[in-house]
Amino acid sequence: MGPSRVEKKQTVQAKPKWEKFLTFEVETKLKEMGRLLGEARKRRRMSTLDLASRSGIDRRTLAQLEKGSPKVSLGIFLQVLSMLNLLRGIDEVVQPYNDIEGLASAVQKARRRQKVSKKIADEKVNF
Repeated sequence: MGPSRVEKKQTVQAKPKWEKFLTFEVETKLKEMGRLLGEARKRRRMSTLDLASRSGIDRRTLAQLEKGSPKVSLGIFLQVLSMLNLLRGIDEVVQPYNDIEGLASAVQKARRRQKVSKKIADEKVNF
């Protein structure tokens, strides 16, 4: 016979391998985003059951999202934002002009190309 209900609850589940690699910044942002989602829901006077139902998810999944659980999918997160009319502007986060590191890399690459082009132009080529 399997473990009793009491034994099942006492069993501490280890974090999945990927969860061990979450940075403090990511954990903090997840919790903050979850808190803000909960506040947005409350400002609209929506119950968790109502928002979950409108979003097509279980109430427990919404509770996880509002707690900042990293286990909730991006699709569900976006669906809930949509039901709260908060989806506008979310894509700004990943626009190329907001990617400072990517822009810096592109500038460095362009500078290297410029140096190579100048070096080739400075050399005399004999045919």
